[in-house]
Amino acid sequence: LLVNNNTIAIQQKHSETNVKSSIEFPTTTAANKSTLTNKQKPLHQSTVSGYTMCSPTFRKQDHIQKSSNKYGRVATDISDESSKDTIPQNNETTAHFTSSLKAFLLVAFISVAIMEFSLWFPFVIPGVASAAVKTYEPAWYKYDVDHTEFDNTAWTYGTDYLLTVVMAVLAIKCLMASAPDDCPKKNRASLRLRRYSASLLICYGLSTLAGAWAHQHFTSIDSLNTMRFRVLWYLCVGNVSFASCYMGLIGREVQQVFGVQGVVPLGPWWFWPAYGSYMAAACGLGYISFKRPACDIFIAGITQFPSTFYCLATLGLRKWPSSKTVGDSTSKESPIGLVRLSYRIMFYIGFIGNAPLLPMYPLLVQYSGLSLAGINTILHSWLMIMWGLQGISLLHLCKAMSSYKPKASKD
Repeated sequence: LLVNNNTIAIQQKHSETNVKSSIEFPTTTAANKSTLTNKQKPLHQSTVSGYTMCSPTFRKQDHIQKSSNKYGRVATDISDESSKDTIPQNNETTAHFTSSLKAFLLVAFISVAIMEFSLWFPFVIPGVASAAVKTYEPAWYKYDVDHTEFDNTAWTYGTDYLLTVVMAVLAIKCLMASAPDDCPKKNRASLRLRRYSASLLICYGLSTLAGAWAHQHFTSIDSLNTMRFRVLWYLCVGNVSFASCYMGLIGREVQQVFGVQGVVPLGPWWFWPAYGSYMAAACGLGYISFKRPACDIFIAGITQFPSTFYCLATLGLRKWPSSKTVGDSTSKESPIGLVRLSYRIMFYIGFIGNAPLLPMYPLLVQYSGLSLAGINTILHSWLMIMWGLQGISLLHLCKAMSSYKPKASKD
């Protein structure tokens, strides 16, 4: 028993020595007790068998949990801010879609209404209705000997060729109406107006070129009923129908540069191209086709009246500077002062001046006794004056805009 008790005592002493050597925990003295009380104690203290034992606490895990909560709050805040930012964007997208839908419905309604109006209006003009009934006979590109009249003399196609040359020259001049000092910024500012003006005049020139070729080479009724004539005559009348596109774009650009803000609505840029495309498509389908092919041009001209009045409104609805201030140093602060009164008058007359041809044509055909060659020569000479005034006034506007650096437009 004594041997066994001694063995147990030796083993306990040996185990306590191993514990003491393996766990080197410092004892807590009176000197460092005060230090532990002043500082935050990272470990929990306990005394076991005369030693100061330290057991790990969960303060670090608490810190990690608090940090995760903090980042969670940050993440929530960021998501909240992003959701707040998307709300105005969604509202803006919805507003843009709504305005585009309204513009589409408006251009669709106006296009259909104006086409019907153009086919109705010649028959209700006072003093012209009876002559119009005899003159405007629908053909749908099918011509006959009894009702079809198509002139093939040099007076008709010669004046058409002359119109083509004049329109081509004016279109080139408008396109090349760059800044006098060749400033790139000024040239870029006037580029759209120069392109729209040139495109309008090119439409006129292509129309008269196709018409001249048709009058010169299609001399029989059978030739008028061919696909070649239909395509050629569509180029003649379709370009006049589509010219409303460039008229409207010119008016839109004039409103942005020379007009008073808010007086005339701009609308989306595609409004007038859509309108002109509808008129050109209606022409190709035969809605603008009469036994006298020349009548097609006058119906196509009626479809231009919305874009014509739009152009007149954009340049006319404003207070212009007096003629005494035009050209001085103060007028150069704005392109408005660079547009002279004489050219503004040309602009107004040129765009509205073809309106009298509508009642004039059936009266000349039915009651004047003039030959078709004489009537066509009168009409082409009239067109030369009015289209020429349009070209000259547009050239002046292009030069005025190229001579001034306007503020950037919203488009």
